[in-house]
Amino acid sequence: MSDGGDTGEEEAAGPRTNVFGEAPVALVQLNLTALMDILSNLLFFLLATFGATIVMVINGTVPVQSAEDSDVSDVKRAVTVSVSINKEGFQITALGTAFSQEELDQMAHHIPLRGQAHDFAALTRELRTIKQHFPKSDTVILTPEPGLKYEVLVHTMDAAREYEAKQGKTMSTVGLFPTVVVSTVVK
Repeated sequence: MSDGGDTGEEEAAGPRTNVFGEAPVALVQLNLTALMDILSNLLFFLLATFGATIVMVINGTVPVQSAEDSDVSDVKRAVTVSVSINKEGFQITALGTAFSQEELDQMAHHIPLRGQAHDFAALTRELRTIKQHFPKSDTVILTPEPGLKYEVLVHTMDAAREYEAKQGKTMSTVGLFPTVVVSTVVK
């Protein structure tokens, strides 16, 4: 008989042991508050140190007045040439912020096909004329028609970048528009 305690239930469940038959380990409750305080303070210290390191590395030079003339006015007088390549030939236009529409229209030219082929020599001559008037210009935008042969685009890029000039008895390469950008027509 039982004296009113729970010993009968304990005996039915068996003795409290683990799988290996060992006595259970007492539960331990850790108080991690102090550890979390230390780690959070350490984290804030590291973040502050990293921020100070970045500020120290930033270059803090002051602009110096140049003894040479400024190129700002020359850049304003530069043009960006646009060459449209289609089945009829080349269409050359110029873009510039310091020019009136009449001045820009005077630089526009159409170079028709020579026989069945594009006239790359005429394109180079026309671009040389523009480069002579605006020597600081360095960009040409090519807009090929859809379906244009790749070799035509490459030859156009070559004709816009440089040309061969005879200086005395030797031939030399002279740069025209070194920055060639290939674009597309937005429909």
